[in-house]
Amino acid sequence: MTSGVRYHTYGQGGRGTFLLVHGWCCDHTFMTPLARHLAARRARVIAVDMPGHGHSPPPPDGYGVEQMAGHLRALTRELRLRRVTVVGHSLGGVWSLAAAAADRDVFRGLVLLDSAVAGPPGAADAIAQVAASLRNDTSGAVREQIVRSYFRPYSDPALVERVVRAMARPSTEVAYAPIAGLAEYVEREGDVAALTAWARTLLLIGTDAPFADYAHLARLVPEAHIGQTVGSGHFMQFEVPAQVNAMVDRYLEITA
Repeated sequence: MTSGVRYHTYGQGGRGTFLLVHGWCCDHTFMTPLARHLAARRARVIAVDMPGHGHSPPPPDGYGVEQMAGHLRALTRELRLRRVTVVGHSLGGVWSLAAAAADRDVFRGLVLLDSAVAGPPGAADAIAQVAASLRNDTSGAVREQIVRSYFRPYSDPALVERVVRAMARPSTEVAYAPIAGLAEYVEREGDVAALTAWARTLLLIGTDAPFADYAHLARLVPEAHIGQTVGSGHFMQFEVPAQVNAMVDRYLEITA
């Protein structure tokens, strides 16, 4: 399959290859702070617009987790990438996990930024309820409420409004279908199977209200490194980039 994924490259160095994957209703620009940081390490950094997001066309095979992960894997083949560290934010982390677990020969490192993996009991039902609320949200009011809930009372108001505007751009289908796909994936424990199949070190960075159950993740992947930001909501790469960059750097140092 062709990937159907458009991407932006930062840096051309030889110190590793990084694939950066944005989350729900976002695009490659949501990964820009981390992309610039990694490029400064003289690494090759590829930040994608996932199918149906940014400048990439809608996927012909739907927005399920495995389908979206398949487009990431197809991109690595198109670009002949090897020994890739994939970094996914939010739902992008779930897509990244599914891609990495299915192709361990290509992917060597995995970083998840506040992703819904190894969730608490009832996670699948909660995600399904969110998907249902988005299905006919043609006005975007439900979507906006969800996005605003990802911030804290002390978050920068200008950043909040910028993110709200950006995440209002995708269609109602793009808002609904990937979340419905996530609910189905979590319901059948696809994330648990992928974490078990990965069976390597990974880094998960959460917040004070994480989507992942840290204890559950540690049981599934004893080699996992789990960090938590201070003073940040869901969009940690914007709110506390220095914290995120430092944790990613340390993960790379100890897993090189």
